[in-house]
Amino acid sequence: MRKNLIYAMVLFFLGSCGKTVNIQDDHAGVKAKFIDPPMEYRSMPLWVWNNKMTKKIIEDQLTDFKARGIGGVFVHPRPGLITPYLSEEWFELFRHAVETGKKLGMQVWIYDENSYPSGFAGGHVPAQMPESAGKMIQQLVVDQLPDTSLDIIAVFRRDSSGFTDITPVYRTEGKKKGCYYVYHLIQSQPSPWYGGFTYVDIMQRKVTEKFLELTHEAYKKYAGEEFGKTIPGSFQDEAQVSPVWAENIVNYTPALFDEFQKRWCYDLKSKLPLLYEDEGNYKTVRYHFYRTILDLFIEGWAVPYSEYCVKNHLIFTGHYWEHEWPVPRIGPDNMAMEAYSGMPGIDILFNRFGNGWGGQFGLDRSVKEVRSVANQLGKKRVMSETYGGAGWELTFAD
Repeated sequence: MRKNLIYAMVLFFLGSCGKTVNIQDDHAGVKAKFIDPPMEYRSMPLWVWNNKMTKKIIEDQLTDFKARGIGGVFVHPRPGLITPYLSEEWFELFRHAVETGKKLGMQVWIYDENSYPSGFAGGHVPAQMPESAGKMIQQLVVDQLPDTSLDIIAVFRRDSSGFTDITPVYRTEGKKKGCYYVYHLIQSQPSPWYGGFTYVDIMQRKVTEKFLELTHEAYKKYAGEEFGKTIPGSFQDEAQVSPVWAENIVNYTPALFDEFQKRWCYDLKSKLPLLYEDEGNYKTVRYHFYRTILDLFIEGWAVPYSEYCVKNHLIFTGHYWEHEWPVPRIGPDNMAMEAYSGMPGIDILFNRFGNGWGGQFGLDRSVKEVRSVANQLGKKRVMSETYGGAGWELTFAD
């Protein structure tokens, strides 16, 4: 019989690495643990809250999970949720889930967003901080400069000799015909997915700090005494630096050009065409660009989030966006980001065989990467979100 509140089709396999087996752990002891593993080694589903939640639903479903050998849950808001996200009612129900989980001997993890990607706090961050709205740089190639109010960064005229930067004087071009490369900012647009607001620029540390204030500090107010206990940690889901989906775009944050100049000692604006056109020393420029974006992503998101979790006795886990690797726009280097996680993670999302672009099942690259990060940095555990988008055709054999 279909239940009003569905269970996520996602299981987290929390594995050990970087640790040798104690000689006292004989084969019989290890075998016994596989037959009846401790709580922390059992699968833990994303527990979807997508209806009007009640204390009875919470008690019934946690008891049901426990009876089926589940070790814990990640409380996961999803579309369909009627209980207002991050409201007093929400936190009271979360606290009840923690109290119930504690009685049952189960873990109750924070999932840090209303769906995903992490960072916008269900719309509360952009609502309170309009300047947090994410932007990207878009290239337009036109034969006549547009007579619009575009937020223009740079303009180049191209001829047989190459690109000429005409940004200071482009307005004098008028209606002249030519080959013009226009670079302007486009902003993330409001969407129901983001609570009627936009996704945000988490390369700005102040945006991440606002997110942590609205989300984790509120959880701390209601259930902070269980941080590091019944609440082991916090799961971030697909935090990214590509808030706009459009053609011919690259990443942007207000500090981009200053930070690029500081790191590489030349002006990125003068090289913008090389982020799109395979000419000249474009490989060097693109490397410098995406390395800068990576640094700002680490400094703006991973570092403050990690610092918060360490300070508050939480394990920082979750995963970034692997599904378009090696395309760097969404996240230039996931494993560099995972170095700041307490329990690095990956996402084997679909029941799709292959280890290339879009591959999931059999994607040994990401498995090896996350284990490598853990081994190099002495992390005791790794996490895999598994089969979250596998579909109804998934079998137990799969």
